[in-house]
Amino acid sequence: METYREFFDKLQHLLNDIDPEVLSYDQNEFWMIESDYEFIEYYAAKNRLINTAVALPLARGLHNGAHRKATIVRDDVSYRLPYIIHPLEVCRFLIELSIPLLPEEQDILFASALCHDMIEDVEFANGGTELKDIYHLDPRVYETVKAVSKRRDFTEEEEQEHFHNIAMNKLAMLVKVADRGNNVEDLYNRSSWKVHEYVGETRQYFFPMLSYAAEHYKDIRPAVSILRDKIYSLTSAAEFLVNRYDQHEAKLKDIIAELRKENEELRKAWNERWHEALAAEQEVRQ
Repeated sequence: METYREFFDKLQHLLNDIDPEVLSYDQNEFWMIESDYEFIEYYAAKNRLINTAVALPLARGLHNGAHRKATIVRDDVSYRLPYIIHPLEVCRFLIELSIPLLPEEQDILFASALCHDMIEDVEFANGGTELKDIYHLDPRVYETVKAVSKRRDFTEEEEQEHFHNIAMNKLAMLVKVADRGNNVEDLYNRSSWKVHEYVGETRQYFFPMLSYAAEHYKDIRPAVSILRDKIYSLTSAAEFLVNRYDQHEAKLKDIIAELRKENEELRKAWNERWHEALAAEQEVRQ
């Protein structure tokens, strides 16, 4: 294994060749991501994972200015979470799973996790090939990120092919499922119909993909099992709560409809009595 000095010299050489503007970020937001960022940074250095070490500041820079829907409160002040926290959490979760992969595979996996949303969310001039052509990441990182990326206008056939291709790629499958595992933690921020749509997609595509992975990737079966259990429990809980909400909302709508009907009847009765009183008063005056 290369020495720390050799590793950091190589890393610094690669980062120095990237436009500083690309790597710039809002330092005032760093405290929100510091723990995850430094955990991954240390792990990459300790294990000499050069792609992960490059992808880390690259993802921070390219996602700079984007935010999640969730917020965090500090000293009674609410802050929007920077978007980079999501790739960081996906990457850290994969690291903590201790998946039995070769160091080279781990490096591609973790770097891909950090970059997994870039092709969809970053305005690349060349469709994301910049990851390998300009930002010095292994071509396999680009291919993995490309595999997990999809257009918003996919047809049903294209979507089925998309998930089939991911299932055939062990590293892409791990990134995609870890991504879903992190996103389902945030379902409370989504509307009721979106939760139902998300849970439906998870059941239609992710559970079959996980079943395929458990059967064909026996070396990582424990990790696949953990990922499946996490997604299953969180989506089930979200669906249960949303169904309770929908039922409660339906009851409230029925009550509101009854109150409106009662209000209309009362207004009608009041108008009738008002007109009767006016008519009676006119008779008295006559």
